[in-house]
Amino acid sequence: MKTIIKTTALSILAALMMGTSASVLAHKVGIVDMQSIYQQIPQMAKIEQQLQTEFAERRQELEKLQGDVRFEMEKFQRESATMSDEQKTALRNKIQGMQKQLAEKGRPLEQEIKARQNQELAKVQKLIVETIQSVAKSGKFDEVKVKDTTIYFNPDKVTDLSSKVVEAVSKK
Repeated sequence: MKTIIKTTALSILAALMMGTSASVLAHKVGIVDMQSIYQQIPQMAKIEQQLQTEFAERRQELEKLQGDVRFEMEKFQRESATMSDEQKTALRNKIQGMQKQLAEKGRPLEQEIKARQNQELAKVQKLIVETIQSVAKSGKFDEVKVKDTTIYFNPDKVTDLSSKVVEAVSKK
Protein backbone atom coordinates (compact mmCIF):
# COMPACT_ATOMS: atom_id res chain seq x y z
CA MET A 1 0.00 0.00 0.00
CA LYS A 2 2.80 2.43 0.94
CA THR A 3 4.58 1.58 -2.30
CA ILE A 4 1.51 2.43 -4.35
CA ILE A 5 1.12 5.80 -2.57
CA LYS A 6 4.80 6.61 -3.08
CA THR A 7 4.64 5.59 -6.74
CA THR A 8 1.48 7.60 -7.30
CA ALA A 9 2.93 10.65 -5.53
CA LEU A 10 6.14 10.44 -7.56
CA SER A 11 4.26 10.06 -10.84
CA ILE A 12 2.03 13.07 -10.01
CA LEU A 13 5.11 15.11 -9.07
CA ALA A 14 6.85 14.08 -12.29
CA ALA A 15 3.78 15.01 -14.34
CA LEU A 16 3.58 18.41 -12.64
CA MET A 17 7.26 19.03 -13.26
CA MET A 18 6.89 18.10 -16.91
CA GLY A 19 3.95 20.46 -17.24
CA THR A 20 5.96 23.25 -15.64
CA SER A 21 8.93 22.75 -17.93
CA ALA A 22 6.64 22.64 -20.94
CA SER A 23 5.09 25.95 -19.95
CA VAL A 24 8.56 27.46 -19.45
CA LEU A 25 9.45 26.43 -22.98
CA ALA A 26 6.27 28.04 -24.27
CA HIS A 27 7.14 31.35 -22.57
CA LYS A 28 7.78 33.83 -25.38
CA VAL A 29 10.29 36.54 -24.43
CA GLY A 30 11.26 39.67 -26.32
CA ILE A 31 14.00 42.17 -25.68
CA VAL A 32 14.40 45.85 -26.57
CA ASP A 33 17.51 47.99 -26.77
CA MET A 34 16.31 51.35 -25.41
CA GLN A 35 19.57 53.16 -26.30
CA SER A 36 19.23 52.08 -29.90
CA ILE A 37 15.57 53.05 -30.02
CA TYR A 38 16.26 56.56 -28.68
CA GLN A 39 19.08 57.03 -31.19
CA GLN A 40 17.02 55.94 -34.19
CA ILE A 41 13.64 57.57 -33.72
CA PRO A 42 13.04 60.90 -35.48
CA GLN A 43 11.25 62.35 -32.45
CA MET A 44 14.58 62.78 -30.64
CA ALA A 45 16.04 64.95 -33.41
CA LYS A 46 12.82 66.94 -33.45
CA ILE A 47 13.05 67.53 -29.69
CA GLU A 48 16.68 68.60 -29.96
CA GLN A 49 15.84 71.06 -32.75
CA GLN A 50 12.84 72.38 -30.84
CA LEU A 51 14.91 73.00 -27.70
CA GLN A 52 17.69 74.63 -29.71
CA THR A 53 15.18 77.04 -31.22
CA GLU A 54 13.39 77.66 -27.94
CA PHE A 55 16.55 78.63 -26.05
CA ALA A 56 18.67 80.04 -28.91
CA GLU A 57 18.26 83.71 -28.03
CA ARG A 58 19.16 83.26 -24.37
CA ARG A 59 22.13 81.03 -25.24
CA GLN A 60 23.42 83.64 -27.68
CA GLU A 61 23.17 86.26 -24.97
CA LEU A 62 25.24 84.08 -22.64
CA GLU A 63 27.81 83.36 -25.35
CA LYS A 64 28.16 87.10 -25.99
CA LEU A 65 28.67 87.70 -22.27
CA GLN A 66 31.28 84.90 -22.17
CA GLY A 67 33.07 86.52 -25.09
CA ASP A 68 33.02 89.88 -23.32
CA VAL A 69 34.48 88.33 -20.14
CA ARG A 70 37.19 86.62 -22.17
CA PHE A 71 38.01 89.90 -23.97
CA GLU A 72 38.29 91.85 -20.71
CA MET A 73 40.50 89.14 -19.15
CA GLU A 74 42.81 89.17 -22.16
CA LYS A 75 42.88 92.97 -22.02
CA PHE A 76 43.84 92.78 -18.36
CA GLN A 77 46.67 90.34 -19.11
CA ARG A 78 47.97 92.47 -22.01
CA GLU A 79 47.74 95.87 -20.40
CA SER A 80 48.13 95.25 -16.67
CA ALA A 81 51.84 96.11 -16.78
CA THR A 82 51.05 99.64 -17.99
CA MET A 83 47.91 100.20 -15.89
CA SER A 84 47.71 102.10 -12.64
CA ASP A 85 46.50 100.29 -9.53
CA GLU A 86 43.14 102.09 -9.78
CA GLN A 87 42.69 100.95 -13.40
CA LYS A 88 43.62 97.37 -12.47
CA THR A 89 41.14 97.36 -9.59
CA ALA A 90 38.41 98.82 -11.78
CA LEU A 91 38.99 96.25 -14.52
CA ARG A 92 39.12 93.37 -12.00
CA ASN A 93 35.81 94.55 -10.50
CA LYS A 94 34.29 94.81 -13.97
CA ILE A 95 35.41 91.26 -14.83
CA GLN A 96 34.12 89.88 -11.52
CA GLY A 97 30.79 91.62 -12.06
CA MET A 98 30.50 90.17 -15.54
CA GLN A 99 31.38 86.68 -14.26
CA LYS A 100 28.75 86.99 -11.53
CA GLN A 101 26.19 88.10 -14.11
CA LEU A 102 27.16 85.14 -16.30
CA ALA A 103 26.67 82.71 -13.41
CA GLU A 104 23.35 84.31 -12.42
CA LYS A 105 22.00 83.96 -15.95
CA GLY A 106 23.68 80.67 -16.87
CA ARG A 107 22.58 78.50 -13.95
CA PRO A 108 18.83 79.15 -14.28
CA LEU A 109 19.02 78.70 -18.05
CA GLU A 110 20.70 75.32 -17.72
CA GLN A 111 18.12 74.24 -15.15
CA GLU A 112 15.29 75.36 -17.39
CA ILE A 113 16.79 73.54 -20.38
CA LYS A 114 17.14 70.33 -18.35
CA ALA A 115 13.57 70.60 -17.10
CA ARG A 116 12.27 71.04 -20.67
CA GLN A 117 14.41 68.13 -21.89
CA ASN A 118 12.99 65.92 -19.15
CA GLN A 119 9.45 67.01 -20.07
CA GLU A 120 9.93 66.14 -23.71
CA LEU A 121 11.78 62.89 -22.95
CA ALA A 122 8.95 61.79 -20.67
CA LYS A 123 6.51 62.19 -23.56
CA VAL A 124 8.75 60.17 -25.90
CA GLN A 125 9.37 57.53 -23.25
CA LYS A 126 5.62 57.12 -22.73
CA LEU A 127 5.16 56.73 -26.49
CA ILE A 128 7.95 54.13 -26.65
CA VAL A 129 6.55 52.10 -23.74
CA GLU A 130 3.07 52.13 -25.26
CA THR A 131 4.54 51.03 -28.59
CA ILE A 132 6.53 48.23 -26.94
CA GLN A 133 3.34 47.01 -25.29
CA SER A 134 1.48 47.15 -28.58
CA VAL A 135 4.23 45.29 -30.46
CA ALA A 136 4.45 42.69 -27.68
CA LYS A 137 0.70 42.12 -27.67
CA SER A 138 0.48 41.82 -31.44
CA GLY A 139 3.42 39.37 -31.43
CA LYS A 140 1.88 37.43 -28.51
CA PHE A 141 4.92 37.88 -26.28
CA ASP A 142 4.63 36.87 -22.63
CA GLU A 143 7.40 39.17 -21.49
CA VAL A 144 9.61 41.96 -22.83
CA LYS A 145 12.87 42.89 -21.13
CA VAL A 146 15.24 45.81 -21.54
CA LYS A 147 18.56 44.73 -23.01
CA ASP A 148 20.69 46.99 -20.79
CA THR A 149 19.30 45.50 -17.58
CA THR A 150 19.47 41.88 -18.73
CA ILE A 151 22.67 40.09 -17.82
CA TYR A 152 22.29 37.30 -20.33
CA PHE A 153 19.83 36.19 -22.95
CA ASN A 154 20.02 33.50 -25.59
CA PRO A 155 19.57 35.28 -28.94
CA ASP A 156 18.18 32.06 -30.43
CA LYS A 157 15.29 31.98 -27.95
CA VAL A 158 14.72 35.70 -27.37
CA THR A 159 13.42 38.03 -30.06
CA ASP A 160 14.84 41.54 -30.38
CA LEU A 161 11.87 43.84 -30.92
CA SER A 162 13.88 47.08 -31.16
CA SER A 163 13.59 47.51 -34.93
CA LYS A 164 9.83 46.90 -34.85
CA VAL A 165 9.46 49.46 -32.07
CA VAL A 166 11.57 52.03 -33.96
CA GLU A 167 9.49 51.48 -37.08
CA ALA A 168 6.20 51.85 -35.20
CA VAL A 169 7.30 54.92 -33.21
CA SER A 170 8.66 56.58 -36.34
CA LYS A 171 5.22 56.43 -37.93
CA LYS A 172 3.61 58.32 -35.04
